[in-house]
Amino acid sequence: MADHTCDGSGCPLGRREFLGAAALTALSLLQTACGDGQIGPTQADDTGSTGTTLVVTVSSFTALANVGGAARVDGGNGLPVALVRTGATSFAAFSLRCPHEGVTVSVQTNGFYCTGHGARFASSGMWTGGQRTTNLRGLVSTYDAVAGTVTINR
Repeated sequence: MADHTCDGSGCPLGRREFLGAAALTALSLLQTACGDGQIGPTQADDTGSTGTTLVVTVSSFTALANVGGAARVDGGNGLPVALVRTGATSFAAFSLRCPHEGVTVSVQTNGFYCTGHGARFASSGMWTGGQRTTNLRGLVSTYDAVAGTVTINR
C-alpha cells in the first residue's frame, strides 16, 4: 500500500482509519442507546431512601390477613408504597412508582400493574411483562409481631 501524505488541507482517510473511526462511532452510538438498561427516564426522587418511615398497622388492611395479600399502605402521602404478606411473620414493601416513567403502579390480585404503559409486576416486585422496564424498588421493612406493625423505610 502506498503511503499517504497530507498537507493538512482535507486529507482523505485511508481505509484502515475510516473503518476504525466507523467502528468507534458505532460503539459510541450503541453505548448511548443502551444506557443503563432503563427505557425512558427514571424518577430522581425514587432512586433512594427519602429518609422517612411509615408505620403500618397490619390489621388495618384486610388484604394483608393472608399470605400473598397485597395493599397500598401509604395513605396517599409521600412515596406510594405497597406491602405484601410473604409469610406468617414476614412482609415485603415496594415503591409503587413505575421504574419506567414514574407513574403510580396499581395493586392487582396477583401483583402490580402500570396503567401508564402496561408493565406488569409479580407480587415479588419483579417485572413480568408489558412494556420492558426494571423491577419495582424494594423498601426495607421490619415486622413487629407484638405490635402487629410493619415499619417501612422510604
